[in-house]
Amino acid sequence: MAPIIRNIKSIQVFSTVCETLNVTRAAQILNTSQSSVSYHIKKLETELGTPLFRRTSSGLHLTETGDTLARHVARGLGAIGSGIEQVARRAGTVRVALLPMFASRWLSSRLGHLLEACPEMQLAIQNHDNSYAHMASPEAFADLGVQWGRGNWPEFEVTRLWPEKLVVVCSPDYLRAHPIRTPADLAKCMLLHVDDTRMWEEWFGANGQRLPASQSQMMLEDRHFQLSSTINGLGVSLFVSWLVRGELARGDLVDPFGRVFDTSFAYHLIVPGDIQLSPVAEKFRVWLTSEKEGLSL
Repeated sequence: MAPIIRNIKSIQVFSTVCETLNVTRAAQILNTSQSSVSYHIKKLETELGTPLFRRTSSGLHLTETGDTLARHVARGLGAIGSGIEQVARRAGTVRVALLPMFASRWLSSRLGHLLEACPEMQLAIQNHDNSYAHMASPEAFADLGVQWGRGNWPEFEVTRLWPEKLVVVCSPDYLRAHPIRTPADLAKCMLLHVDDTRMWEEWFGANGQRLPASQSQMMLEDRHFQLSSTINGLGVSLFVSWLVRGELARGDLVDPFGRVFDTSFAYHLIVPGDIQLSPVAEKFRVWLTSEKEGLSL
């Protein structure tokens, strides 16, 4: 009798590790921790009673058994994905990969009008941490999605939703403790960011400065956490201006420069290049790209 795999999650993790041969990269793609990935691989090896990977100084390598299982898993997950896609298309479901801040601050207030106009549409919101464009199989995660960045994702059909303006913000208490009058003053501040420092590097460059190598900085998990950390006085953040309009109006945040700044970054609607959208997914794409025309930033 074949061994029973009690946790399909372990199979999904195994498939991703097979694709990347890197636990860290697999964890990023799956939006989980390295320890969780290692746990699932160990659990699967224990259930099967055989090692699936050889761990060497040059990295991970599939064992002969692991290679055999990987081929079966790829076929099996492919069949499952095809089945889900067929059922979803018949049911009128659109799987949309969304950034939580974008979903809560922009999309949620507009969904009612969309669903009134398209009552047959069923949305399945898939949250991601700006990783959709970097997934090994994005089409298995969502039909289309919203990604923040500069739009340079060659494997996708990319539509920039609208140009953005950035604002530098901090809490009133932080500003009192760390006076900010010129861009150079930020060198003495804790800079908060998500993903990487590219937005700050661009901002410093546009203001005649360079991001100091010794700059105090903190990378946070997502924009919501960044926002709460900024309000709680941990440091200074760059935000899209319309995202923090309410916090600035209430005085939870202050803008020490009193102005907005141009940026090459923006929200983009992206569609995996090798798939054809279902009619209902195409309706959502058209709605989102047309809705931007009436956006007041």
